Amino acid sequence: MRALFFALCTVLLAGPALAGRKDKKRQDRAPTEQGVGPTVVASSDIFLRSAFDTDPSGYIGRFLPEGGVVDESASVRTRCSEHIGSRELGGGGVQYDELFQASTHAALKVGMPEVLGVALGGSGGRVVRIQYQLSRKLVADIEEPAAFEACCQAAPDQCTSRYVAEFYEGTGAVYYSLGAEGSLELSTVAEAVTGGVELGHGMAWQRSIEFPEPVYFALKTAPNLYTGAAPAAGGCGEWVDQPPRSALGQYFVGLSDPLPSERAAREAALIDARVQVVGWVEQSVASSSSSTSSTEGQLGTLSSQLQQQGAVEAASSGVASLVKDQSWCIKALPTPAGYVHVAYVLAFLPGDQAEAAQRAVLDAVRAP
Repeated sequence: MRALFFALCTVLLAGPALAGRKDKKRQDRAPTEQGVGPTVVASSDIFLRSAFDTDPSGYIGRFLPEGGVVDESASVRTRCSEHIGSRELGGGGVQYDELFQASTHAALKVGMPEVLGVALGGSGGRVVRIQYQLSRKLVADIEEPAAFEACCQAAPDQCTSRYVAEFYEGTGAVYYSLGAEGSLELSTVAEAVTGGVELGHGMAWQRSIEFPEPVYFALKTAPNLYTGAAPAAGGCGEWVDQPPRSALGQYFVGLSDPLPSERAAREAALIDARVQVVGWVEQSVASSSSSTSSTEGQLGTLSSQLQQQGAVEAASSGVASLVKDQSWCIKALPTPAGYVHVAYVLAFLPGDQAEAAQRAVLDAVRAP
């Protein structure tokens, strides 16, 4: 108590100097929207739950609406959710102090005044601080990705781009923001010391609720890599920089050098994609089981023969009929001598053709 008394006296005696610095901070700080606190960064995929419980397994695998802050009450179970199971992982009793997102509904549930809190842009949510000890997680488990993807492809309206993937269980406390550290008035310092206000992450936080017994208090979302949405039939999409992932096969992005005609650029991009398929086949053979001498012989033969002149070209021709071009991106670039063309092609090797591609590559490099 004596230490607390001297600390408060020091703060009060330094009042004028602190007030001057505080006023300067107010002048330097950019104005914020009326009724909205400063903006801080929280994880984009972890959210405070609007209701805590001890068994959230019914929410695992539910799909979420596109955009906005997540509230589990808005999640929907579809027939494709049946392919998503769950399993438990230990949390190890580790202590955390983190910022989570919270929907307006969840924020009000934990006692946050509607006019306070740290804003999440225009997304209709808030940021809360949670100090917790993690006891375990309940996580989503897609045992058969191919079946899940097939469901999303057959019925795209049954899948969205994200789903409920994890729940956090533990004990701890939830805090809401009162504003930046320097925004507290000196008259509230003594009250803050004993009134549940803490400083952290550059903000002043008011303790709201505590959960002393283990409950599932937060959820995490995951992107759905198997939305079933096919790449655009034409145009330069995200696939140009990052090939899609699929449980039904393998995507490759072929790229041409700048060439005088669009036709030549297209042909060069297809060849590049097929060469990538040959490289993928070589890696697949290398990573496959080497328990038999025949597999080891295939690997040694393939690796050495692909080093020979013309071998890669022959092998890429061998897989040509198996590789399907799904989308194109053509760019015309001006040069002093006229326009040149660069082509991108999104090529796909179906999973059920992988063995055929391996045989085609081996046959091509063995041919005289």
